[in-house]
This record gives sequence, C-alpha cells and structure tokens, in this order.
Amino acid sequence: MIDINSSLFIQIANFLVLLIVLNFILFKPIRQVMQERELEISSAFGDAKSAQERMQQLLESYNASLAEAKLKAATTFNTIYQQGLDAQRDKIAAERAKAGELLDKARAEIAAASAAARAELRKEAEKLSQEITSKLLGRAV
Repeated sequence: MIDINSSLFIQIANFLVLLIVLNFILFKPIRQVMQERELEISSAFGDAKSAQERMQQLLESYNASLAEAKLKAATTFNTIYQQGLDAQRDKIAAERAKAGELLDKARAEIAAASAAARAELRKEAEKLSQEITSKLLGRAV
C-alpha cells in the first residue's frame, strides 16, 4: 500500500521540477524545430506546386507551338507539293508539244519522201512502159 508521507511530496516536487526543466531544455526546442520543419515542408510543397503549375503552362505552350509548327509544315509541304505537281504537268505538256511537233515534222518528211518516191516511180514506170512498148513493137514510141 502507498504511504502518504514527505517523500511522496518530494517525489511530486521532483517530478514537477524535472517536467519544467525538460520543457525548457527539450520539449520547447523540439516543438520549435518541428514547427520550423513543418513550415519548410509547407513552403517546399507550395514551391513544388507553383513549379508544377509553371511546368504545366510551359507544356501547354510547347504543345500549342508544336501544333502550330506542324500546321505550318503541313501547309508548306502541301504548297511545295502542289508547285511540284504543277511544274511536272508543265514539263509533261511541253514535252508532249515537242513530241507532237516532232511527230508532225516526221509525218511531213515521210509524206514529202513518199510523194518524191511516187513521182520518181511514175517517171520510172513511164520510162519502163515506153521501153516495154518499144521492145514489143520493135520501134520507138
């Protein structure tokens, strides 16, 4: 059983003095360090959150500029592609015109050569017919 005597009051006084001393020496500095740490953590969390927001804005800006660049590149590509097709059509048309001219020239040359050959063959045919006639008749016709 517990005896209530002077040693109990001394023990309680000792405990209270120890509690007060520990409060000043240990508990208050620990609470202060914990509060400072909590402030630093909340400050770091706020900085991280603002950095995340800045990164999100930069990412959105990057995506917007990337989309704009893709659109510009596609437009430029289509323009250049169309110019290439137009140039190709122009060259093909020019070459077809040249080929048509060469074909017409060749046909004209063939027609002229054919006409010249026919004229020469007529002359030879007349000459041959006169020779055959003169040989058959035995006299010059």
